[in-house]
Amino acid sequence: MKRLNRMFGILSVLVVIAMVFAACQPVAPQAAQPAAAPAAATSGKTIKIGLMSPLTGGAAFLGQEQKGFAKVTVDIFNERTGMKVELVEGDTELNPDTAKTIAERMVSDPNIVVVVGPAGSQECEATKPIFAAAGLAHLTHSCTRTDLTAKDKVTPTFFRPIPRDADQSATDSTFMLNTLKVKSAYLVDDQSSYAAGLDDELAAALKAGGVTDIQRASVKNDDTDFSSLVTQIIAANSDVVFFPGQIGNQLSTLVIQLKEQGFKGTYFLADAGFSPDVLKASGKALEGSYVSVFSPDPAQVPDAKEYTDRYVKEFSKDFGAFGGASALTTYVALDAIERCAKAGAVTRQCVLAMLKTTKLDKTPLGVPVSFDENNQVANSKFFLFQVKDRKFSLVNQ
Repeated sequence: MKRLNRMFGILSVLVVIAMVFAACQPVAPQAAQPAAAPAAATSGKTIKIGLMSPLTGGAAFLGQEQKGFAKVTVDIFNERTGMKVELVEGDTELNPDTAKTIAERMVSDPNIVVVVGPAGSQECEATKPIFAAAGLAHLTHSCTRTDLTAKDKVTPTFFRPIPRDADQSATDSTFMLNTLKVKSAYLVDDQSSYAAGLDDELAAALKAGGVTDIQRASVKNDDTDFSSLVTQIIAANSDVVFFPGQIGNQLSTLVIQLKEQGFKGTYFLADAGFSPDVLKASGKALEGSYVSVFSPDPAQVPDAKEYTDRYVKEFSKDFGAFGGASALTTYVALDAIERCAKAGAVTRQCVLAMLKTTKLDKTPLGVPVSFDENNQVANSKFFLFQVKDRKFSLVNQ
């Protein structure tokens, strides 16, 4: 037994010596392992984008189009990247108080990393402080009031990838002065900060161009009869009536009643007038009228074909320019999300930082997008259309 124990002890010592010797030898290098994919792109976690648009009410014809194109854009992105981005809808009804409630709900959801919207300038004005306090970036797809990105009103979390009213008033006034040769104008607003602000800028531009006969009138969002206003316009014998309204039925009702009372001047609309719903409701009365729009017609943009085809298949064959602008804005937000995923994590802070460095040469609308120091898109322009044979025809400017 003693002999056996002695042999076991000798073997144990030899094993220890062998282990020490092996540990001192150089280790062969292992093959390099592929770097881990960004956590946000591989974890399966759903990333949320908020969408704020008027999905019900008088401006729903615009909001539903915005929602449809935003959804299509998210779907295309998810299919291309394999990521899981979800659209969270918020119906603002084009009401600033409702928009504030929706904004507060959006900021309270930690999984929402960016918001597309709101849609109306009065809503953007009301919600900017809420998003700023939460550090949540939001990109408007149709708020055009000029001072929203003015130097003294810049909000770090607010981005505008579309033009401003200053660009629109310049486009419209130049056309009215040089092509229509107007000597008098009647400007109507719906008491919103958007419409009143745009009328202010157009009035100033027309006055600078020598037009001295400029009259103004306001209507309410729930007005359905403009016969008394039309009587005043006819009496004023104005060369042009400009109405940047946001409620489709009002835009069509005013032109119908103007024609019924013999108006011979030019009817001129802003963005919301570029809509198949307004076109249908107005009938022949809208023929020859003009509308200026902050976005090109996506049906006429080759780069938008994938988006318009999907929209037609899933929603409707009829659409205007608001859908294209919504696709553009959603695309910009998704680009920031994708860059954050590649950097390692999709957070509100990262998305905000990435938006500031946006530089897109190609987008669904075929226009480049980058932001200036005020988070306003650079090199913006408006597009002008005339109604011909019940269709919107692009006017060469």
